[in-house]
Amino acid sequence: MLLSVLYIAICVAVTAALPLWGAPEFSVLVYSAAFLVAILGVPHGGLDHWTGHRLLASRFRNSWWLMFFPGYLAVGLAVAVSWFAFPVATVIGFFLLSAWHFGREEQHRVNQVSGGHWTAHLLTHVLAIALGGLVIWVPALVRPSEMQSLLTLIIPTSDGDQAAQIVWITRSLAMVLFPIAYVTCLYRLMGQRQDVNDWVPVATAGLAAYTPILVSFTAYFCLWHSILGLTRLRSQEGLSSRQFIAATAPLSVMAVLGVVAIGWLFRQSLGASSIDAIPASLQTLFIGLSAIAVPHLLLHEWADAKGRLLHREEVPS
Repeated sequence: MLLSVLYIAICVAVTAALPLWGAPEFSVLVYSAAFLVAILGVPHGGLDHWTGHRLLASRFRNSWWLMFFPGYLAVGLAVAVSWFAFPVATVIGFFLLSAWHFGREEQHRVNQVSGGHWTAHLLTHVLAIALGGLVIWVPALVRPSEMQSLLTLIIPTSDGDQAAQIVWITRSLAMVLFPIAYVTCLYRLMGQRQDVNDWVPVATAGLAAYTPILVSFTAYFCLWHSILGLTRLRSQEGLSSRQFIAATAPLSVMAVLGVVAIGWLFRQSLGASSIDAIPASLQTLFIGLSAIAVPHLLLHEWADAKGRLLHREEVPS
């Protein structure tokens, strides 16, 4: 509840402040996004070996890591390479997988609050993609030029046509998925059970519509999704807040140092005043993020599927 209130307040404050004060310079947005991802996003996925241990140790015992790390890293490497080999398919696939993962994480939170259980019905997955992808679908509909400009900078081999094709496909998906999300939000808000959590997707959609894409994406990914994931992981591991911070702090510190080091290398190689450092930084941020995110979301959906199976086995027929 507290996290929902804080996130909604941030969305409202940022949406109201930017028209008055103006958006920061693009370089500030890029490096701010990189630092927030380093501080909150990297620990969110950087502790996946804990989940891997839970899933594999009972079967492979001390050799679990021989099964986990090669597979995990291979998926990440394949995603990074595909940005160069199949950029259009990779970005569209990344959008859909990310939306699905974001939505599934929120469904898990709702189930925890309501005492419900995970489901795997087709409609559940469609709703996850529709609601979890609002931070993607809304900009595609109302900020297509900005999305195309960003993609042109991010895609390593882009000449502009690939970015335009991605935006067209994303807008087509959004024309189907956004109405589903809209109707779902309206249904929840008009229901008898009033819950502040039901306003989270509304706040996300508003932020995505009225602020730069880097602002809305960073706020949603770092200040909502990553914190939800970290909170869930701490609960699964049975750690106190102090123990969990002690475990995640080194990852954040190393990630921040990595951002600083990469930024310094770009500026040294491209020139201190070169604007070419911005595209290179964006490419590093998003390609690196996707290379971590795809194995992360597949791993956690596998863990959740295993949890559903165990629950069904424990419930008497």
